[in-house]
Amino acid sequence: MTPDVTYLRKLLGDSWVDTEVFGNEPSHWLGLWQKKNPDNVWVRYSEQLAKALLTSNGISFDAETLANKLRSETDCIPTLAEMEWASFLAEKGFAITIEPTAPLRGPDLRADWDGVSFFVEVRTVGFSEDEDRRDAVTKEVFAILNVTPSQYRVMLTVSDEYEPGSDKLKQAIAAVLTSLNVLRDRGERKATLHFAGKNDAVLLFPGTNSSGKYSGILERADFVAQFEQLDKEQSGTPASFFEPLKHPPEPVKDHERLRNILHNKRKQLPSGSRGVIVLDVSELLMLSDFSVERALYGDWLVAFPLVKGPEEPVGETISWRNRRGFLLHTSRVSAVVIQRRSVENEEVKIKRQVYPTNRADSDTIRLNLAELERFGDVEDRKHLSAENAP
Repeated sequence: MTPDVTYLRKLLGDSWVDTEVFGNEPSHWLGLWQKKNPDNVWVRYSEQLAKALLTSNGISFDAETLANKLRSETDCIPTLAEMEWASFLAEKGFAITIEPTAPLRGPDLRADWDGVSFFVEVRTVGFSEDEDRRDAVTKEVFAILNVTPSQYRVMLTVSDEYEPGSDKLKQAIAAVLTSLNVLRDRGERKATLHFAGKNDAVLLFPGTNSSGKYSGILERADFVAQFEQLDKEQSGTPASFFEPLKHPPEPVKDHERLRNILHNKRKQLPSGSRGVIVLDVSELLMLSDFSVERALYGDWLVAFPLVKGPEEPVGETISWRNRRGFLLHTSRVSAVVIQRRSVENEEVKIKRQVYPTNRADSDTIRLNLAELERFGDVEDRKHLSAENAP
C-alpha cells in the first residue's frame, strides 16, 4: 500500500516524489527505503515531520531552501534532524526560526522563549573516516560476489590498507573470483587464499605444507579469503567480512572525535548567547556515556595519597577531571544534547540527554534547570544548572 505523503508532496513537489520516492530506480535515501519496504517507518516519519513544519504557526522557514536540502542525497539526513528539532522545540512552546541568519553562516535554529533566544546547532555524527572506508570496501566486494554464482561461502579478513576503488582491492577481488573457479574445477571442499598483491598470492588446500616457499606470502598477506563448500550452488556467493585484530589493541578514541566535531560546530553559534549543540549519534551504536562525558568534561584522574612505608595503610583515593573537556574551553555553548534515535514497534523513539556546561567564567551563560529540561533529560547533571552550580 502506497503511504499518504501529502505534506512531502507539498514541500518537495509531485514530480520529485513520484520519481525519487515511488519510482522504479530511486537514488534518494527515502526512495531506497520505500523500495526495500513499502511499509517502512522512515517515509511515514518524514511525512510527519513535513506536516509538523507546514502546519505549525510557531515555525518559520524558507520552504524552497528546506526542500532543496531535503531533496539532496547528502543533506537529507542532517536536514531531517533539523526538522526533528524544530518540531520538538515548537511542541515545547518555543517560537522557531530555521536558519535565522541565512544566507550568512550561522546556527540551524533560533528558539525564542518569552523574548529570550536560544541558538541551536544540529549535527548528525555518522561513521568515522575509517568506518566509511571499511563500509565502502565491503560494499565493493559484496557487489561482485552477490552476482557471482558458486557453491561456496567466503569469509574475508581484510586489513585497513585497502581503499575502495583501488587497484589493489580490484586485484584481490579478481584473485577471489579465480579461486572460486579453481575450487569448482577441482571439487575441493575448503581452501584459503592468502593475497599480498598481484603475483604475490597463494591458494592453499587442507593438508598443504604452508612452510618453505609459501611462508613469505603468508606473512605478507593482508587479504585472506577462506572458502567453504555449500550443499548446492547459489545464485550469489555468500560472504562475511572481518578486519584483523591489531596487536597491541588500539585504544578507542571516540571522545577525541566528538571533541573535534564540537570544536568545529561551536563556530556556528554567536558569542555571548545561549548556545546549544545537538549531536545525533544514532549510528554510533558502540558510543558510551563514558566517552561522551570524557569529551565534554575531561578525563577522570585518580590519585592515591603518599604513604611513608609498606605497612602504612593507603588512604582514600582522590579523583577529579582534568581540563581537556570541550565545555571548559568555549563560552558559546551553554549545553550539549546527545540524541539517539531508535525504532520500537514501528515507531521512532528519541532519547535526548542534556549535558550543561561546567564553565564558570562570567562570559558563559549557564541555563537554569527549567531551561535545560526543555531540551531533554538532564539526569544526574542537575548540579550544573545555573541555580545549582557552585
